[in-house]
Amino acid sequence: MQLTKELKTSLKREHDLCLNAVAFYRKALKDFEKKYNLSTSVFLKKFETGKLGDEADFFDWYAFARLSHQWQDTLAALRSASK
Repeated sequence: MQLTKELKTSLKREHDLCLNAVAFYRKALKDFEKKYNLSTSVFLKKFETGKLGDEADFFDWYAFARLSHQWQDTLAALRSASK
C-alpha cells in the first residue's frame, strides 16, 4: 500500500507526539526511581502485590508506568505502519 503525502504527514505528527509522551513518562519514572531508590519493574511487582503503602506518589508512579507502556506500544505501531 502506497502512503499518501497527507497520511505520511499525519503519521509523522503522531510519531512526534508519541516521542514527546514517551520522553515525558521516562523522565517521570526516573524521578520516582531516584526518589524511592527502586526500579520501576520492582516497584510494579511490589505495588501490585500490596507490599507498598497508599502514598499518592505510588498511584502516580503506577499510572505513569502503564501510560509509558501504552505510548511505547503506540510508537512501535506507528513505526511499523510508516514502513
